[in-house]
Amino acid sequence: MDASNNRKEVPVELARAGEARHFIAWRAAVAGLGGGHLSDFATAAEAVITDIYLSGVEGTLVIESEHTSEELKIYLAHPEIKKRRMADLEEMLDKFLDGYEISPTREVLIKRL
Repeated sequence: MDASNNRKEVPVELARAGEARHFIAWRAAVAGLGGGHLSDFATAAEAVITDIYLSGVEGTLVIESEHTSEELKIYLAHPEIKKRRMADLEEMLDKFLDGYEISPTREVLIKRL
């Protein structure tokens, strides 16, 4: 698989948020997520992307995917977020993902396949 297919850079402009959402959903489907697992992952990714876009940062969102036969990881790197907009983001991620990491400049979303 060509590594360039696993990376996407999107300007952090609300009008461009659909590109990020589409890329993440497509990468999850390619990794083998389907049905309820894909829906859960998409819900969590939507919350993270919404938080990034509403947090008022400017610059570029870099999305990378990595998957093995056991798990899918999506990495989202962006300019520093000083104040998160999504209330209870971590609770939502706990509910829909098998693991995650959150920092001011990066999120990692993990789902077992």
